[in-house]
Amino acid sequence: MILLLTILWPALAASLALGTAIGWHFGPPRDRLSTAIGLGLGFGAVAVSGLAISGLVPGRPGFWVESAALNLTAYLVGAGTGALARLARPSPPRASGIDRVSGSPVRLASSPRPAAAAERRLRGKASG
Repeated sequence: MILLLTILWPALAASLALGTAIGWHFGPPRDRLSTAIGLGLGFGAVAVSGLAISGLVPGRPGFWVESAALNLTAYLVGAGTGALARLARPSPPRASGIDRVSGSPVRLASSPRPAAAAERRLRGKASG
């Protein structure tokens, strides 16, 4: 196993970094589907790890199974760490909805459509 770690440490570091970045970007699961996908990946990691530990797959395919188990585990650990770090960070202060609407340039600009009274005067002059 030490030989496997010495050969695969760049891939493990990349899996951990990628998992951390993805976990930070998306955060923890918010609905049932993403929770089910996360649990499915966790069960897959356990299954592949069990297959690797049992030694049922010999030779080069066994090496692939062991490296897949290690990389998937490193990715999932990184994703969990990134999601927890996102939950732990303090949220920035947000402006209330009223402040954003009143200060927006769209609300401050005059309407491109003329007022109703001016429109009626124009129609009256055009018809007469």
